[in-house]
Amino acid sequence: MPGPTDYDDLAARYGAGVDDRPWNALYERPATIALLPSVAGKDVLDAGCGSGWYTEWLVRNGARVVGIDLSGRMLDLARQRLAGRAELSLADVSDLHAQRDGTFDLVVSSLVLHYVADLKKAFSELARVLRPGGLLVFSTHHPFRESSAADYLRASLIEEEWRWLGTRVRYYQRPLRDLTEPMAEAGFVIERLCEPSPSEALRQVDPDGYQRLCRAPAFLFVRARKA
Repeated sequence: MPGPTDYDDLAARYGAGVDDRPWNALYERPATIALLPSVAGKDVLDAGCGSGWYTEWLVRNGARVVGIDLSGRMLDLARQRLAGRAELSLADVSDLHAQRDGTFDLVVSSLVLHYVADLKKAFSELARVLRPGGLLVFSTHHPFRESSAADYLRASLIEEEWRWLGTRVRYYQRPLRDLTEPMAEAGFVIERLCEPSPSEALRQVDPDGYQRLCRAPAFLFVRARKA
């Protein structure tokens, strides 16, 4: 099996559907935003900005934002959306060499880390570019899946069908310790770890998805502070 999905191949379809997709608009984004401090006047890194929804939200709420992504085509979509209101560049969250130490007050990373092979390196880089006391807020695929219960502690690259994109997508499925241990090594202290229940708004537009999310969370949400 090749590595994680290359989003250059999916950028157009992803960008056309993700803004209004219920699991993103009514589940993932409200839970992530609830973990954020006031961003007005803050220097923020959108680590894995994709087509730029969070970048735009951060700018609209008064932040100075740098967005990075590994997909050039996703960055093209973000540039169209932002129209010069944020600095956008091609980069890997595991290699932020273009960013100086202690540049940011906040790092936001939405549904990115399950595509990253080396989490130890990624958390080390994210800690490096944060100022002392800075915050990392991220969402990622939940470590537990019913189909992986028998081998929960074994990290693996999996592939599954994403019907809303009309294709199969590859990402890393890992136990919780594979997130928390490299975070601790990088100097992060977890302040919040959340498994939100789906909202009534989601139930109205996606009743089947609502029932699934009532049984098991799809994503894990974390706020951590650089010690």
